[in-house]
Amino acid sequence: MNRAPPLTPTNKVILIALVALFVLNAIGDATAAFSVVGWLGLYPMDWFPVRLYTLVTYPFVETQLMGVLFNGLILWFLGSELERTWGRALYVRFLLTTLVLAGLCYGVVGSTLLGGTRMSGGVLVGTAGVTYALCVAYAVLYPDREFLMMFAFPVKARWFCLIMAGVELYMGLFSGNPAAWGHIFSMAVAFVLIRYQNWGAIKWWFAPRSSTPRKKGGKLRLVEEDDKPKYWH
Repeated sequence: MNRAPPLTPTNKVILIALVALFVLNAIGDATAAFSVVGWLGLYPMDWFPVRLYTLVTYPFVETQLMGVLFNGLILWFLGSELERTWGRALYVRFLLTTLVLAGLCYGVVGSTLLGGTRMSGGVLVGTAGVTYALCVAYAVLYPDREFLMMFAFPVKARWFCLIMAGVELYMGLFSGNPAAWGHIFSMAVAFVLIRYQNWGAIKWWFAPRSSTPRKKGGKLRLVEEDDKPKYWH
């Protein structure tokens, strides 16, 4: 059973921003003086062109304490391992690409194809999009490693990821949760980036940016199937 990996610099910054904005949002709600969600959240009908910045800011706004705790742990455990494997620059590009493209899909689909539905008026906030993207990346790279689902049942990473995708799809279709579609888009983008990394545009974007040789492991690499399973709390 693995111990928690060291918290990497990028994820430390993300967690600090996440907690700070969560506290600020709680103060704003309690005093009715301002709304961090209104400032930084992604609204499908009100994101282009003035509020394009929300494509980057929406993941940092959490409104529930359990969301901060759960998503913070995923960032710590999975995100830190992926950052140490890929390197900081590649890890940051993966997160930004996933979040911006997922936000674009949410904004465009919500304001066009699903205009007038509940999704068109639903705000997208929260770090769940980040954690779902990390889970997809981890499941593709390490499909046979195991999670302790609900802290009790060992489940291989690939099946854990499929279960989460199924839950989000159900919530999007039948529970009227518009944010679920943002999470689904995030998972889809992450899967394409990892699984089809040799496509021209993707390969160029994730190529090294200098002539300095990249250290071993600093790429979105697939691993052998016989990689020893690991358990995460």
